[in-house]
Amino acid sequence: MKKNILLVGYDSNIGLGVLACLRNQGFEFYLLTHNAKNAVKYSRYIQKTFYYHAANDSLKEKIISVVNQYDIDFIMPYDELEIREVTLHKEELIKHAPCVLGTDPVNFDIGIHKLNLAKFLTEKGIPCPPFATLANIDQQDLLIKNVGFPLLLKPVRMASGRMIQKVYDQQSLNNIIEENKDNLSNFLLQPFIIGNDVTCNVICKNGEIICYTIQESPVKTGSNFSSNYSLEYHDDAEVINLVGRMMKELNWNGVACVDMRRDEKTGKVFILEINGRFWASVLPSLVKAGVNFPFILLKLSLGEKIEIPKMKPAKQVSLRDYLVSTVKFGGLKFRDTKYKSYLNDPLARFIQVIS
Repeated sequence: MKKNILLVGYDSNIGLGVLACLRNQGFEFYLLTHNAKNAVKYSRYIQKTFYYHAANDSLKEKIISVVNQYDIDFIMPYDELEIREVTLHKEELIKHAPCVLGTDPVNFDIGIHKLNLAKFLTEKGIPCPPFATLANIDQQDLLIKNVGFPLLLKPVRMASGRMIQKVYDQQSLNNIIEENKDNLSNFLLQPFIIGNDVTCNVICKNGEIICYTIQESPVKTGSNFSSNYSLEYHDDAEVINLVGRMMKELNWNGVACVDMRRDEKTGKVFILEINGRFWASVLPSLVKAGVNFPFILLKLSLGEKIEIPKMKPAKQVSLRDYLVSTVKFGGLKFRDTKYKSYLNDPLARFIQVIS
């Protein structure tokens, strides 16, 4: 008999990636979301979709209701706040169905908050960029003295590069402080580092890394802080050492996506943030690099044995690079992009892409 999994989350792309990683493992899938436009509901693999209101409904109570009504065998949140909520109420939820591994909310809240994480890493001597808050003029002066402009203004709670902006001079900084004078604690300043985006994706148990992939973008010199489509999967001892030290200090449990930047000039790697969830490239992590993070996390959460694969070296190219190569009769194939796997769930992926 197939086991029933309840996926809980907001993001369409991440949800479809997790679903695709699990679709051939003998499960039936249900979705619980507060995103009415979540494209996962159109997936050919979803049996039924349930909704809740994020501001007014208790997610815990909604999960319990669905679990009991549809004989759910495993509760699998895939987004950050949903993972935190399930972990917070895990003691009660596991009376109804097993849940994914999760980090203690105190440490989780340090990890997913850019400013709190920067303070934590600095205290522990783990490399991260220097920083200043909008409320602390002395910190700003020191940061400007040491690194100069441009600086990056970052919201302390936002993912995928959203709302990050370059600050080019003191007057621009003064204007930003004035515009956000009632909201200064929600931002931090860090230097703009020309270099490669490095992402280390992990599953941890009691602070120890169980499996990982490392993906790296080409050098970035401009103001593009969005997700990367051209990636190289490769091993890197420095990266895994830094992430391992951080996760041990946080006693991390479960999944995490750690964003880093490699300085083009020095080669030094800095930790930028932790996304306490699955990531947009969770499916390429399987298709390209050979690591099925959702399935491994599920098995570990249930206390079942599973062989942990090592990451395979691989490359992924952007759709633009593929199209340019095609026009020029180059050697890139459609399978070199991330999009070939979308054909397994075409309607849901089409809706995800256009929305």
